[in-house]
Amino acid sequence: MDALALYRQGRYPEAFSLAHRQGEAKTAVLALLGLGKVAEAQHLLEAWQPQGREDQAERLALLGFAAFRQDDLPTYRRLALAAAQTAQTPLTLYHLGLSLPPRDGLLALQEALHRLQAQAAPPVEQARLAYALARTLRRLGRWAEALSYASLAVLQDPQPHYRLEELTLLAYTGEEPLPNLEKALPPFLAHPAPSVRYYALWLSLLLQGMQGAPDPDLLPTLLHQTPHPHLPYDLPLRVLLFQAQPSQQPLLARLLRAARAQPSREPLPQALLLLAEGLYRYPQPEARLLLEESFPTLEIEWAEEALRAAAHLSALEGQPLPEPYRSMARSLRPEARALFLPTELPSLTPTTPYLETLGKAQLQGFPNLRPRSLELLTLLLAYPEGITGEALAQELYPQPNPQALKTELCRLRQQGFEVLSRPYQLLTPIEADFLKLQEALEQNQLHQALALYQGPLLPRSQAPGIEVLRNQIEEQLKRRVLDHPDPEPLYQLAQKLPDDLTLWEALLQRLPAQDPRYPAVLAWARGLSAQYR
Repeated sequence: MDALALYRQGRYPEAFSLAHRQGEAKTAVLALLGLGKVAEAQHLLEAWQPQGREDQAERLALLGFAAFRQDDLPTYRRLALAAAQTAQTPLTLYHLGLSLPPRDGLLALQEALHRLQAQAAPPVEQARLAYALARTLRRLGRWAEALSYASLAVLQDPQPHYRLEELTLLAYTGEEPLPNLEKALPPFLAHPAPSVRYYALWLSLLLQGMQGAPDPDLLPTLLHQTPHPHLPYDLPLRVLLFQAQPSQQPLLARLLRAARAQPSREPLPQALLLLAEGLYRYPQPEARLLLEESFPTLEIEWAEEALRAAAHLSALEGQPLPEPYRSMARSLRPEARALFLPTELPSLTPTTPYLETLGKAQLQGFPNLRPRSLELLTLLLAYPEGITGEALAQELYPQPNPQALKTELCRLRQQGFEVLSRPYQLLTPIEADFLKLQEALEQNQLHQALALYQGPLLPRSQAPGIEVLRNQIEEQLKRRVLDHPDPEPLYQLAQKLPDDLTLWEALLQRLPAQDPRYPAVLAWARGLSAQYR
């Protein structure tokens, strides 16, 4: 067995010994990092002088990662970018994706995983990328997608951290009963690795809080397991769980004072501490400034925590939760919402039914509507002045079927929707995301339109009228972002239309070469171009 295979199996001491004897510097470095011997890994990297371009790039990426392990994020970002600019390999793209804020790093991680899959790389390597994507998507508040990648990681390599991430996401957005998730924790609570025990304790506290009964004895236990740099990362959840328990107030206050006494140089821990302070003081007026100050960094770095800040700010103002945080909150299971949303927040359920069609297919409050009924509602909303039966049948069915249309209209009326005939016109008030998007475009609110656009209109629909409307919406958005001087809207839309070569080539021309997203965009555009040849 070679040294790299030993490393992939987690047999780090043997991997290092063999790699060192055989002069395999990169594998020796990876093994040392796996053993936590960061200084030794850094020394070996500084002595290593590879000749090939890809090895040179990967040396830079690993030097950056060693700096990160010593709490130097700026150096990690600088070296990871230099590495990916030198050569786009799965390893350099992986570290670029990890080093950047999640919105900017997601594409690099996706491209790294695509390359590993194309190379039929060992499952353990693909699992590492899937886990990184799960963590990144979770920080973006895209929990259902994150859960998919966490489950993929567990299937490929059932490591404790991967399984605990999957359990966390199941708690957020899954359907499995919470007590069943708790039953999976004992082996992790007794695990020899401190980081695994810490994560399992944190998740145990989370699950108890979701069921309304957090154990106060777990708070000091978790505190004793907490590595110093991680203190600010847990504070917001701890405050939310125990703020209402008078017996825990002295400990919470002590935790906040201790965190202030050990300030971080990085913006994210600073923002998390501000958030925790704001939550601790909520609903007092002084909470507002703390929450407002935390929000800009959290919005960029950690949307999961930004949701907590946005929800408590909205409650203080007596306003409904704005998008995209409203959709983010609705995607949580009800028990999880209590850990993000204050009870004073206006209801997430709109008074007017809301039809979600962009990347989705659901009408809030009507979970049992058939896909054809959702298509029919979308078409009726697209023609507010009314549409003839013949035209509606042509829009709904590949082969016009008037009788089937009458049956579908009957089903809608049975659900309580009022539909006039001759022409067919929907009278029941319904709001829809695609209508809001079109309104935003008419008002030149491109940022709002892009926030609403979560994917193609009714993505699984093959109804002729839906396909036409879907293409119209995409073309409208494409024209606007291509005409816009700022590359940011173009970057946002390209990520939502990942197979559109025109957008990616335009983005490649617009982004400066020094933009940290450029290497991943270059790799993605080249891969897409190769597919079209």
